[in-house]
Parts: sequence; C-alpha cells; structure tokens
Amino acid sequence: MQPRTSVFLEALRHCRNALQGAFATALLLGAIVPAHAQEGGDEAVDVEYATPQPLATESLLLNLVEMPSGRLVAVGERGHVVLSDDRGETWRQAQVVPTRSTLTTVTAFENRLWAAGHDSVIITSGDGGETWTLQYFDPERQQAVMHIAFFDSHSGVAMGAYGLYLVTDDGGQNWLDEMVDPDNEYHLNDMVVLDDGRRMIAGEAGFSYRSFDDGVTWEPMNLPYLGSMWGAQLIDNDCVLFFGLRGHILESCDFGDSWQPRVAGTQASLSGAAHHDGQTIIVGNSGTIVVRDASGSFSVTTHSGGFDLAAALSLGDGRFVFAGEEGLHHYPESTGSAANGEGAHE
Repeated sequence: MQPRTSVFLEALRHCRNALQGAFATALLLGAIVPAHAQEGGDEAVDVEYATPQPLATESLLLNLVEMPSGRLVAVGERGHVVLSDDRGETWRQAQVVPTRSTLTTVTAFENRLWAAGHDSVIITSGDGGETWTLQYFDPERQQAVMHIAFFDSHSGVAMGAYGLYLVTDDGGQNWLDEMVDPDNEYHLNDMVVLDDGRRMIAGEAGFSYRSFDDGVTWEPMNLPYLGSMWGAQLIDNDCVLFFGLRGHILESCDFGDSWQPRVAGTQASLSGAAHHDGQTIIVGNSGTIVVRDASGSFSVTTHSGGFDLAAALSLGDGRFVFAGEEGLHHYPESTGSAANGEGAHE
C-alpha cells in the first residue's frame, strides 16, 4: 500500500486515468473548507462554490449517470457538474455546486442525486442537478470517495481511499464510519449489487470483498490476480466482471467462489464499464475500449481521440457516452465527426 501522501494524486494516478505534469497539478488547486458540513446542520462553514467555466464541459470528467427523466449528469475536476437533456449531444454546466474538490462519482435514486469525491466531499441535488447542497466534507481525512451508491431514498454508502466506508440511513444528512476490513486499509474502488442482499467490492492490491447481508458483514474473496481492480460491472446471469490495472479482467458467475481471467488483448489500465443487451463496454487509458459481446468474446478498439477514459454509460439503444479527458465522448463514433462545441465529442 502506498504512503498517505496525496489521496488526490493516488486516485488520479490509479483509479481515474493518470494525468501528469501541470494538468495534474492544476487539479489540486481547489480551495479547502476546514470543516464537515451537513444538509440542514447548525454548523456554519464558508463554502467554496465551483466556478462557472466556459469550457467546463470539456474538462476532466470522471463519472456520469442517467436520471429517470432521461437527463444525463456528469461530474469531474474542480467540482464541475454538467448536464445534458438531449442524450449527450449538448452539455451545460450546473451553476450552484458547493465544492471545488474533484468529484469522482455520481449516483441517482428516483429524482435525487448524490455526488462525491476528494476531500471526502458528498453533495446532493433534488432538482435534477441544477443546484446542490453540501452534506459532508472532511479534507483532514485525506480520503477520497471513489464510489457512492444509494439503495433507496434513505440508505446509501460512500467508499474509497484507504478503506473509507461511510453509511447513511437518512438520505445523507448524517454519515457514519464503518469498516469493511478491520485488518487492512486498501482502497475500495467500486461496488456491484446483486439480488438477495449480495454485494461485491472491487478493491486495491488483490483485496476485494463480498457480502451476503446487504453490507452488514463482509468477507474477502480470493482473486487469481493480486493487482488492483478499479471497477466492477454486473453482466448477464449474475456474472460479474472486475477490471483494472494493466488490462486485467476477471469474471465470476458464482458470486466470487471462482474467478476466470479473461484475455482482452490490452495492457491499458481499465477504469469504467457499461452493459446493455448482452454487450459490455470497458474503457481505460489512451482511448482504450474493450468490447465483450453476448458470446463472451473480447475485442479491443481505440477511440479516435486517444483520450484517457474514466467511465461509460449506456444510452439504451446501442450507443454509449464516455467520460474522461476533454469531457464527454460518444461511442460508436460517427464517420468524419468532430467535437460539437458543447463538450460532447464523437
């Protein structure tokens, strides 16, 4: 496990497509608020809001989600939140976002959104992402939230760097510390939820976990690869893919009792995935796109932009939107297409 220097750079380097040099340094410049903040709480804090930027839609974006209304919401560096109401063709920046910390993850349950990221920040929106409220913020922890999930309007978890595992039963008004593995503090990077109370966590350095009781208790799984798994994707028939460092992909169809390595034909680290109608798309560094078809065969292609890609979202019609460097990108790409000037690239 690496020393606790900069959780930001750790997450940037490993979990969300490493960037280097001045660009990575620039991501560290968000102002820090030295306190927790909870929605509706009595504690007064000076909140630094994300600054409206004309090129926010083309900045580093790390995760995205679709709401029941069909609106797409993407989040990323400097607290940027961008919205699309036309299936990702055009994007605009949300104007009221109470953080400048990098946001790494976003989720929706019914009409409410939650996003989270570095400095252990958690924010929420009840109006489709137009305006947000700060629920939690603790930069002194030096722990980034890498994945947030809600199972109903009240119950949720936020997990991430160095074993961070926060739970709420009141919609995020209060977050309590719990532990997945008391003996280790490796990063918890992603989670998939199956039926009957089963959950699986993809983690760092071969440490991944499963729960049979909705996350009340956890046990480690034996993976054939001891490197880091950056993501997890539920596919057909209760099968799960874990993927991560140097193009490694593992598949289990028995809730982690056994794992089969899958040869994808790439050495690129893989960060995000989406599944639709038997097809799974996994994205990663340098525009890498791994396609698993309904037969279980893998193939590799590359997005023409060559951007590092962090996350994927299915539009439900065979098309996908990717988040990463320089904003949002479509797949499949249109022949001869170019950026549309609103932050979405074909």
